[in-house]
Amino acid sequence: MPCCPYACAHACPQKRKARTVFLPKSLSVLRERPYRLLWTARSISAVGNALMPVTVVFAVLGTGGSVLDVGAVLTCQAVGQVVMLPVGGVWADRLSRKLVLLVTDGAQAVCYGLLAAMVLLGQTAVWQFGVTYTVAGMAFAFFTPASRAVVPELVGAEDLQSANALLGLTDSSTKVLGPALAAVLLEVTGPGAAILFNAASFLLSFVLLARMRLARPAEPPQRRRFFAELREGWTVVARRRWYLANLIGWGVWNFAIAFFFVLGPVVLQQGRGGAAAWSTVLVTGAVGSIVGGLVALRFRPRRPLVATNATALFGAVPLALLAFTAPVAAIAAGVALAFVMTALVNEVLATVQQQLFPRELLARVSSLDWMISLLAMPAGYAVAGPATELFGTRTTLLAAAALIGTPCVLLNLLPGVRSVRALPDGTLTVAPAPEDRAAAAPTGCPRPPLRAR
Repeated sequence: MPCCPYACAHACPQKRKARTVFLPKSLSVLRERPYRLLWTARSISAVGNALMPVTVVFAVLGTGGSVLDVGAVLTCQAVGQVVMLPVGGVWADRLSRKLVLLVTDGAQAVCYGLLAAMVLLGQTAVWQFGVTYTVAGMAFAFFTPASRAVVPELVGAEDLQSANALLGLTDSSTKVLGPALAAVLLEVTGPGAAILFNAASFLLSFVLLARMRLARPAEPPQRRRFFAELREGWTVVARRRWYLANLIGWGVWNFAIAFFFVLGPVVLQQGRGGAAAWSTVLVTGAVGSIVGGLVALRFRPRRPLVATNATALFGAVPLALLAFTAPVAAIAAGVALAFVMTALVNEVLATVQQQLFPRELLARVSSLDWMISLLAMPAGYAVAGPATELFGTRTTLLAAAALIGTPCVLLNLLPGVRSVRALPDGTLTVAPAPEDRAAAAPTGCPRPPLRAR
């Protein structure tokens, strides 16, 4: 029977189906209501959080704090993240990931709400910012592993990269829009309103996530001692030596790129445009991240790890251009190219992680990934200055460029890295490599080759 064009869409299945065909294939994951709720919640809270890097500086200074106080507050967040990441990974695997996301959003909504009230009432001190940022860092340590690990529960394996790319695209976009919105709010209303906006964003995220339904596991996970579960997650990574090497290689990449952010302003300050030129470079890099997120929606490399390590070589370009004092426009273009590739790599690697590790261990694996990255960049910031004093700016920048390029090339020589392949349906498979045989099956218990779940 033909469908009546005037029929109600809810009463006519053919009509209801026709309304969904206009969504591009790369955005088809948004048809899944649980994922759509996660993406919307993440987008809203990311906008609020993007206000804070600018807002907190002026809020602390407004209380009579110094530059050292600003640095101490930001350090509280970093310490909270690094210390609690292993704990967050274990508990995000132990508990419902939805529950972990709700608790972290609720905690941040309360903390930022209280801080906003104190700022608006003029009753703030520097220690209150330190406490809030410590809690925010601890919440991040729980939220991030749970947020990555929950995605495979919401979409199929073939849609994982699109789902990750959309989330990454949102994060990149908010990093561009957030500082501009923060500047408007600071000018019009002051830091209290900006902090209150952030608290409201977490509250709205909480409401959306509360409506997200996850399938219940067939069997509840078996509980063991905390350190036994922590060791189990890290052992799974260590046994796949090619994957651990990839994580360490990316830690080196983050360590080396930190030299650019330390020495870039110094070089550009020397008659090269100063703060205006550096701002242009940073904005161009942020735009590059957005473009990379858009490309990741459709990019499907046949050998994901080989492709990501090859594209990561572009991270050496801005360091080399800065070393040879290239024009600001060329440095900005190099940064844009590097961050296009970085955004692309991040989403592909997240998909590899989600498909090649058991779901019950994903949060612990993700926490190790994040911990290596978070430790590497501060180490690079700390080393860049002394290295420049010893070896000079150009030599230091070229050495950092070599640090980026060398691991990228060496990693692609590993058989395990080359063995990860994408199937036509978007799922991943790993050909049996010597190091995988030991990881894939315990003694006396043979298993088939590792395949995406």
